[in-house]
Amino acid sequence: MPLQLGDDTAVLTGIIAVEETEPLAAWLRAHGTLRPPARVDLGGCLHLHTAVLQALLAAKVQVSVPPTDPFLQEWVAPLLAPVPIRTGGPASDDDRASTEAAVDNSGEETA
Repeated sequence: MPLQLGDDTAVLTGIIAVEETEPLAAWLRAHGTLRPPARVDLGGCLHLHTAVLQALLAAKVQVSVPPTDPFLQEWVAPLLAPVPIRTGGPASDDDRASTEAAVDNSGEETA
């Protein structure tokens, strides 16, 4: 069974076809207000249809187990990784210092 929907974790195993999108999307909608948020286990996932990926992206899921498949590790996992959110406001002294350190005397950025 490629899709196992638990109380707080969806486990995706093997080949996740387009037919799995609607049940997963319904589960994500039902679990979208959980605190902590619902999680997705991609450890055994070998293929993820793009419709399923779109559902996961739209729900901003928390990945509890990253994929082990090389393609999914390289291309899909980074898309599902949480992105730090800046709260706005002025940059801190640390932000300015790290930016200044990345520019050498010639004014060009360094690695």
